Amino acid sequence: MLQGKTAERPLKAVIAGGGEACTRLLETLSEGSLSKTGITCLAVWDPDARAPGVRVAKRLGISFVASLDDLLAMSKEADLIIDLSGTELVKEEMRTKCRPDLSILDERTVTLLFDLAELKAKKLQLERERESYRARTKKDTQLILDSLPYRVMVVNLDLTVDTVNETFLKEFGYRREDVIGKNCYRVRYGLEVPCEEVGDICFLKQRMEEIKEKGFLSTYKELIDANGNLRYDVITISPILNERNEVAQILEASRDVTDRIRLEKEAVKSNIFLQNVIQSTVDGIVVIDRKGNVLIFNEGMERLTGYSAKEMVNTGHLSSFYDMDLARENMKKMRSNQYGPPGKLNPTSMTIRNKSGEEIPVTLSASIITIDGEEIGSVGVFTDMRDFLKMQKNLEEAHLQLVQSEKIASVGRMAAGVAHEINNPLSGIMLYAELLAETFKENRQALKDVQEIVTQTQRCKKIVSELLEFSRQSVGKVSSFSIEELIDKSLGILINQALFHNIEVTRDIGKDIPAMVGDIGQLQQVFANLFINAADAMDGKGRLEITARYQKDQDRAIITVSDSGPGIPEEFRDKVFDMFFTTKQVGKGTGLGLSISQNIVKLHGGSINFVSPPEGGTTFTVDLPLHFVEEPSEEPLFVGSDEK
Repeated sequence: MLQGKTAERPLKAVIAGGGEACTRLLETLSEGSLSKTGITCLAVWDPDARAPGVRVAKRLGISFVASLDDLLAMSKEADLIIDLSGTELVKEEMRTKCRPDLSILDERTVTLLFDLAELKAKKLQLERERESYRARTKKDTQLILDSLPYRVMVVNLDLTVDTVNETFLKEFGYRREDVIGKNCYRVRYGLEVPCEEVGDICFLKQRMEEIKEKGFLSTYKELIDANGNLRYDVITISPILNERNEVAQILEASRDVTDRIRLEKEAVKSNIFLQNVIQSTVDGIVVIDRKGNVLIFNEGMERLTGYSAKEMVNTGHLSSFYDMDLARENMKKMRSNQYGPPGKLNPTSMTIRNKSGEEIPVTLSASIITIDGEEIGSVGVFTDMRDFLKMQKNLEEAHLQLVQSEKIASVGRMAAGVAHEINNPLSGIMLYAELLAETFKENRQALKDVQEIVTQTQRCKKIVSELLEFSRQSVGKVSSFSIEELIDKSLGILINQALFHNIEVTRDIGKDIPAMVGDIGQLQQVFANLFINAADAMDGKGRLEITARYQKDQDRAIITVSDSGPGIPEEFRDKVFDMFFTTKQVGKGTGLGLSISQNIVKLHGGSINFVSPPEGGTTFTVDLPLHFVEEPSEEPLFVGSDEK
C-alpha cells in the first residue's frame, strides 16, 4: 500500500509480461480510464519481441526489454512492478532481487484494478450521457417552449425564474439575461415585493395545494399596462415534478385576451340590446328550432297569446298556438321564391290561438334561420290585426254612413226643391177644394169626396213641412229656458189627446239642472216626437217615464224617455234614424220624425241614442250641452228649402 507523499505523486511502473493482459492494461492507461491512479508505464518486459503487449508498447512509445536482468535494473527507478508474466520463476526473481519497498502487483490484483477502472469509466460515461441527455432535453424543451404562442415562465420554489420562452421575452421586451434567476414578481409584474404583500395572489404560496390536487389551475387576471389601460390575461399554472414526485417548479402559461374579452363584452351588450329590441317590439316575435320548440318568446307574444315566455321556452311548442298543417305549408312557401325572397315569407294573413282557445287574426312575416348553409330554425313576427280590423270596420261603417248621408243629402235637396215647388200648387188645390165643398153641401157623397181631397192635400202639406224642417241645418231662435219647462211644454200639447188617456206618465226632473240655451221650439219637436212614438208603440196603454239629470263635470243634461212597449225588433234597430223608415201603417207615418229629431239634437251639439232590451221596452237618451255657442243661422241645408 502506498502512503504519504509517495501516494500523492505519479507512480512509475514496469510491466512484466507482454501478453493480452498487458495489451488491455496499456490501452486502458492510454484511454485515461486509470488516469486518476497516476500510473506511468516505464517499460514492458517479455522475452518474445512479437508479443501483443510489446507491439502496443512500441506503438505508444514505451520502452521494451527482453532480458529479465534489464527488467530488474529498470525496477530500481520504478515504484511499482505489475507482474503479468504468469510464471513462478519471474515472481521469485522479483521477490528476491528487487528492493524491499518496491510494490509488486500480481495479475489478480491488476484484474481487480481493471474491473474497478471499467466501473468508474462506465459511471463517468453514464454521467456524461445523462448530462448530455439533460442538455439535449433542456434544449429540446426550450425549443418547444419557444415555439408556443403563449408566454411561458418556469419558476423555482424560491420564486426565482428558471426559464422563459421567446414569446415571453418578445411581449415584455426582455433579454434572457434580464430574466433568468430574477424574482418572478419583479419580472412578471414589475413589483419590488412578492405578490401577496401587495394584496394579490401568489400561486406558489397560496394556491399550491389546489394546484397539486387538480394538476393545474386556470384563471383570469386584470392588469394595468404601462399606458394605464386595463388588460386581461388568462393564466394556467401547472406543477413540474421531480423524481420523487414532488413539486420542484411551476410552469405559468399566459396570454393576453383583452381583445377577446372586449369582443365578448360587446357581444353581451349587443345581445342585451337585441333582446331589448325584441322584447320592446309591439309585434309578437317567436324563434323556434327545426322541431318547433320555442327558443325566444317576446312580450308581444305574451300579450297576444296569454302564454308566458318562461312556460313557452321551458316546455312550449309551436303547436300551442299555431296550426301545424298551416306551419308546414308556410315552411314550403318560405323554401320557394313565390311568396317572397327564398327563405322568407312576405306578410300573410292568418289566425293563431291564444291560451283561452280564442282565434286571433294576425299578419305573419317569417324567415328561415341558417348557419353555414344549414337550416337551424325559423323566426316569425306576428302582428295583431284586431285593432286594425276594428278600425277598418269603423272606416267602412263611416264610409257607408257618409255614402248614406250623401244619398240623404241628395234626396233632401231634391225633396226640398220639390216641396218648395209643389207647396203653392197644394195651396191652390186646398183653396179650390174648399170652394167645391161649399158647392156640394147638399150632395153628401160629393162632399165626402171633396173632403177626402182636402184631407190628402193637408197630408201632403204636412210632409212638405217636415221635409222643409229636416232640411234646416242650424238652430233658429235661441233663448234660455229650463229643462223642466221644455218637458212640460212638450207634454202639454199632447197629454190631453186621446192617444195618451190610458198612459201613465211619470216625470223625474232633477232640481239642480241649470237653464240651458237653445231653440226651445225645435227641441219641443224632438221630445213631442219621442212621446208620440212611445204612445204609438204602447198602443195607447202603458207607462211613459221621463227623467232628467245634470252632469256637473261636463255641464250637460241627460234626458231619458222610456216606454213599456214591446221594444224595437233587432232587425230594425240600425234603421231607426234613417229617412223615410217607419214601422207604422201606410198613411200614419212619414219616417221623418226621428231623422228630424236627430238632426235637431246634433245642431245643439248633443246626441240621441236608444236601448231596447230583450225583455221589452225602449229607452231613448238625449244628451244635451247646456251652453250653446253656435251663432243662429237660417241658411237651409238644401237648396230651395228656405220656407219656414
